[in-house]
Amino acid sequence: MMILKIIIAIGLYAIHDSLKYRENEGTLLPPDPENNQPPSWSKLRVFKRGAVCADGAPCAVIGKNILERNGSAVDATIASMICNGLVNMQSLGLGGGFLMTIYDKAAGRAYVLNARDRAPLLANATMYAGKPEHVSSIGALSIAVPGELAGYGEAHRRFGKLPWADLFEPSIELCEKGYTLSKIQYDGFGYNEKNIYTDPTLRKLFVDPKTNKFINVGSIVRPKTLCETLRVIAKEGASALYNGTLGEIVVKDLQKRGSIITMKDFNAYGATWENPIEAEFSNGIKLFTPGTPGSGSLLDFILNVFDGFRFTSESLSDFNSTILTYHRMLETYKYAYALRGNMGDKDFVNMTELNNNLTSKDYANQIRMKIEDTKTWNDPGHYGASFDSGAEDHGTAHLSVLAPNGDAVSVTSTINYYFGSGVTSERTGILFNNAMDDFGIPSKTNYFGVPPSPNNYIEPGKRPMSSMVPTILIDENGNVKMVVGASGGTKITTAVSQVIAKILWMGNTVKEAVDAPRIHHQLFPAEMAYEYGIPKQVIDGLKNLGYKTSRYRERGSVVCVIFCHNGTIYANADYRKGGDVYGID
Repeated sequence: MMILKIIIAIGLYAIHDSLKYRENEGTLLPPDPENNQPPSWSKLRVFKRGAVCADGAPCAVIGKNILERNGSAVDATIASMICNGLVNMQSLGLGGGFLMTIYDKAAGRAYVLNARDRAPLLANATMYAGKPEHVSSIGALSIAVPGELAGYGEAHRRFGKLPWADLFEPSIELCEKGYTLSKIQYDGFGYNEKNIYTDPTLRKLFVDPKTNKFINVGSIVRPKTLCETLRVIAKEGASALYNGTLGEIVVKDLQKRGSIITMKDFNAYGATWENPIEAEFSNGIKLFTPGTPGSGSLLDFILNVFDGFRFTSESLSDFNSTILTYHRMLETYKYAYALRGNMGDKDFVNMTELNNNLTSKDYANQIRMKIEDTKTWNDPGHYGASFDSGAEDHGTAHLSVLAPNGDAVSVTSTINYYFGSGVTSERTGILFNNAMDDFGIPSKTNYFGVPPSPNNYIEPGKRPMSSMVPTILIDENGNVKMVVGASGGTKITTAVSQVIAKILWMGNTVKEAVDAPRIHHQLFPAEMAYEYGIPKQVIDGLKNLGYKTSRYRERGSVVCVIFCHNGTIYANADYRKGGDVYGID
């Protein structure tokens, strides 16, 4: 009987993961279920001393091995991220950038490392005027100056313990032997199919020359040129790209494809240390997360509003309670995304007043008082929206690490879309981002005719806005309580807020919170998006409040969470992407 239940659960989540939901005369196929769904196939991992949660299971193993060698939390993070940039190159890698939150237990202090991509020095707000619309998202002109490797170097300089080269060796070995193509990477082919076929490096890696079709899940991938590049970086350090021969090679390769990036861009790039956004909730838990160009201040605002609702285990105890709780969450999201449209890189835009509001409990209380429990509005203007809240970064990955000494790292990295710009440096094997599309473009309104915010217009050296919120929470004694973050574009912030709220306030286990189907609202479009698995009665109840609804055709955002309770570490890698957690007992 138990085996039958497991088979049923796996089958249901396989349906959820792969079905393209169709509409037949207004009817969803399959229809929303009558009841909550069984648990997914992912494992709740339990450890005593440390853990690494990664989108790629081999990468979690590498991170765990680094911790066992007495490496720091940052060492384990870098080693795991190098691996992730290999096995999940559709989402992240040396051609992208990241936001990282670090907690130093001994110092009782958190730090943010900003290694987000920057606009090239020759870029400007009107650079895409008169050009085809796709130029900002596909091809060489969509590439921003990457910060990934510079960030690794800076993080290791400050918090590394093991030799730099030791962090690369496991991934170099995996690279040379070849990694196994996952379903999640295979699924990513469909999002950038044309560019995979036209880019010589990607075509060689992922297209079978005999059939002219993509290689199958389970195939062995050996990116030989990238392996050689990793060896150079392991020997020479991050400067090989930003001030060395690798950089010169990359610039020539990219300019050959039409990029405006020069060696001056690489020379000028620097990852920056910043103070985190902080919050303290009524239960004494403190939160640390990045400010702009990340969306940590929005997460702070959302959770401050949630805190005032005094959610408990009763908040999701029956259909009526769930409808009310989800309604309150959705209204909070709508106010948050109205404010997101005014955000921009704080090095270029004065964000002081907006950040003060977003992190203020008084402001959260004012917004909470505006939320009515019996209705919603489909006019974005009701929530104060003047500008579109920004583009989605699809190709993203997250990593959470907790070391035996109590230090922690939460990092989210991206090349923006799946397979980024679709442009690879032929002589280095590095796949580059299309982060320029995360900027607002003056001549480009969104589908609904809403203009982008001038605060996020392109300027030389500016960093585009992102939904990334790598977050660490600690208890009143300074011990790590949770390490959490997500991938999944604009859905990142709402997903992380739901997982945090369900664990901290609503009594969910880590696995229950991560498994749970999610809701999302970002004002544009004026509809609530949701995952398959929320009972029909709940969806109908939200419709009765006035919500227009749209069910995701594919998986939602992907969360990786480590949670500490009574001296035990509980961790879960989201079934939606198939990663895993490895740790130390």
